[in-house]
Amino acid sequence: MSTLKKSLSLGTLALLAVVQAKADVIVTYAEQPGIESSTFIHATTEDFNSMSTGLHATADWIDPSTGATVGTFTSLDIKNADQYGGANGTKYAVTGLGINTKTTLNLAQDSSYFGLWWSAGDAKNVLDFYSGANGTGTLLAEFTTANLINALPKTYRGNPNAQFLGQDSGENFAYINFFAVPGTQWGSIVITNNGSSGFEADNYSSRVAVYDPTTDGAMPGIVLEQINGTTETPLTLAPEPSPAFAVLLLGGLSAGGSFFRRFKKKA
Repeated sequence: MSTLKKSLSLGTLALLAVVQAKADVIVTYAEQPGIESSTFIHATTEDFNSMSTGLHATADWIDPSTGATVGTFTSLDIKNADQYGGANGTKYAVTGLGINTKTTLNLAQDSSYFGLWWSAGDAKNVLDFYSGANGTGTLLAEFTTANLINALPKTYRGNPNAQFLGQDSGENFAYINFFAVPGTQWGSIVITNNGSSGFEADNYSSRVAVYDPTTDGAMPGIVLEQINGTTETPLTLAPEPSPAFAVLLLGGLSAGGSFFRRFKKKA
């Protein structure tokens, strides 16, 4: 048995021990502190810089390269950069702070990837992914930030931007990615803050197409957990992200089996 085959076989056994059921969503966080935008290819990003500050009852997310509408926000609050947020010293979005407790993103097309730069992160920030519009249909995944706070090294704390470097040193700043498994897509994302601390974020990114390790390469970021509905399962035994690992995670045994068959023919 070749070294690669052996490694993949051991990886399969480890995943079978960890992943008890098919996950709806896989969560990763940025490879290094200071990364403030998505590294996932073919994703479209909203940086909020063209929007006026203040509360917007509705606001459209427009793809600058095509002019197409990616989605529409309701109750979106925009602020200028400060110690709590604003990637690269620019505008950012916040939910909470006594102005709005919930922001909804309705996507123009059901999508399979979402990312955001999470700043001044605390344990009261929640993201809910729904199959339908306006937070309706099936709750595919509910992400609470407690697991991420526990997993992030201290090097992710404090604002990394030059203008506010090191400020808000007790809170976390990291890019978070959410990947749907094949067959799962969300129509809306509900962003809430269950207190007055605020859910600060920037550089929202979205992609309709599901992650495909055979064409997209290694899964961006460090794998944190799988989510199925309201159940979050840390993937603490996961190896470093790789196309082979992603096939097993996202495709299950069926995709993994086809991967092994393709590899065997070449061996």
